[in-house]
Amino acid sequence: MQFPRFLFRVKDRQIEEEARKMVDVFGIRDIEIRRDDTIDTAWLEDYKAMKTTYGLDEIRAYLESITGR
Repeated sequence: MQFPRFLFRVKDRQIEEEARKMVDVFGIRDIEIRRDDTIDTAWLEDYKAMKTTYGLDEIRAYLESITGR
């Protein structure tokens, strides 16, 4: 069994579609994309859990850096 290495939590369908396009373009398979209506308040939970939340621009730059594109 393989678990995804990364999780995209997105707040609406438009961002979900954009995230899926980016993942497909970069050919990365170990990312889960999940729509989450509570994402607007989830940053506080992530902060308390010492997790980091990034926007699409930061995610795009990261994917470009690891794939060399």
